[in-house]
Amino acid sequence: MERCPACNAKYIGKRVCHRCKTDLGILIDIEEKAEFHREKALFAFVSNDFEQMFFHARRSCSLRRTPDAVRLLACAALVVNQFNLALFLWSSLRKSR
Repeated sequence: MERCPACNAKYIGKRVCHRCKTDLGILIDIEEKAEFHREKALFAFVSNDFEQMFFHARRSCSLRRTPDAVRLLACAALVVNQFNLALFLWSSLRKSR
């Protein structure tokens, strides 16, 4: 998170916005959980456990949909033979450029 979603103040790493006092803790927790699942997906890939890779990539992308999360999910979909999903995700990335 770079800015507070309520007042657009620069995020300084605290769980409460320094300007508007909005509780940012829930958003921070979601971002951390998304990062946790992204790391688990990458570890599963290295371990050749592609079903787990797909599970964690899908979870990461559902928590925080970034271009990198979508790319990881598209790759995971490919290795578990979910070709339609992989194509859909890849084409959605190309449309967003």
